[in-house]
Amino acid sequence: MAKTESKGMRSGLHYVVEFLVILLGITVSVTIEKNNAREYKREVKDQGLTRILANLHEDSVDLEFNIKVHAAAYESCRWMVEHRETISTEHPDSVGKHCSLCNAGQTLFVDNQEEYRTLQNSGLIELIENDELARALQSKYVQHQFMHRVEGLISVFARSQHPTYYRCMESYEGMEFFMNYIPYRRWNGEDFGAGFIEQLEDLSGGHRTYLREMRDRLERDAELAGWIREEIGAE
Repeated sequence: MAKTESKGMRSGLHYVVEFLVILLGITVSVTIEKNNAREYKREVKDQGLTRILANLHEDSVDLEFNIKVHAAAYESCRWMVEHRETISTEHPDSVGKHCSLCNAGQTLFVDNQEEYRTLQNSGLIELIENDELARALQSKYVQHQFMHRVEGLISVFARSQHPTYYRCMESYEGMEFFMNYIPYRRWNGEDFGAGFIEQLEDLSGGHRTYLREMRDRLERDAELAGWIREEIGAE
């Protein structure tokens, strides 16, 4: 009888141990699977940030070009406003150059938001350890939207001047180009008419605002790139 009870106790203990081993195995397996899933998500997050880092380089090239264009356009608008009383005495090439820059000094900032939107929509952006980086990414693309609105306003202002601009400007042989982009036309001496200089003053405000935003964006992108390198462990 005692032998039977001892055998039964050993058998019960065997099942308990076996259950605990199975439970431990499942727990370890689930833990490994969760860790692997978490590690995979981090890898995808880092891949997305790496591509954003490459986009930042492209953005910086685009921004530097745009800054040069709008800086020249702004200065030309100011020149026209400041010389409004003496326009008739200025050289036709100078007047034509400044008018050309004011009106044709437009750019289109092309930003790639695909990687950021992927991180945002997948929830992977929550895995970013640096809170400043996460906020800076969101702020970057919000600012891009504002920059595109300013671009649209500049385009509207410039188009409103086209009838007067093309009436008073003419092309000529050997005409130069600003940055191989904007043709320097020549003033034909015709009267610009009422309101033209006032419109240029409005246009200068658009160039100034856009210029400020782009310079700020270029500086912030350099800071953003540093945070991304720290996040992904890049040199």
